[in-house]
This record gives sequence, structure tokens and C-alpha cells, in this order.
Amino acid sequence: MSRRSNPLIRNLFIASLIILAAMHPTAVGRLAQLGAGLALAIVQGVADAAADQPAAAAITALAVYAAHQIRTHRPHTATARH
Repeated sequence: MSRRSNPLIRNLFIASLIILAAMHPTAVGRLAQLGAGLALAIVQGVADAAADQPAAAAITALAVYAAHQIRTHRPHTATARH
């Protein structure tokens, strides 16, 4: 069973994050810098591993692509309309 998102709660959460960011801009800047550094480190690690073992990287990329295609192109079941 899928969960339906509640737009009111989501909007309140986003508003609270914006207010928190306005109150502590330096902390938000440091957090953004940390997140960017982490993302770049992950990309660099993947690139290094792919350079060391290109066949394994190609197989892994193909498996990720196939999993993504299966996940995003599922046929929808018929629903009753009233």
C-alpha cells in the first residue's frame, strides 16, 4: 500500500527549514559545503574504482540501469473508476 504525502505537513517542514536557515546562515553554508564535499568524494571514489576495474564498473552500471528501468516502467494495474 502506498503512502500519500500530506502537503500541509510537507509545506510546514519546508517553512521551518527556511526559517532555520535564515536564523543560522553560517551553519547552513558549512552544511552545504560538507554535503558538496561528500558528494564529490563519492563520485571520486566511484571514478577511481571504475578506472581500476572497468569490466566490473560496466556490469554494475548495467545492473543499476536495468533496475532503474524496471522500477520506473512498471505497468500500472487497472483501477476501478466510479
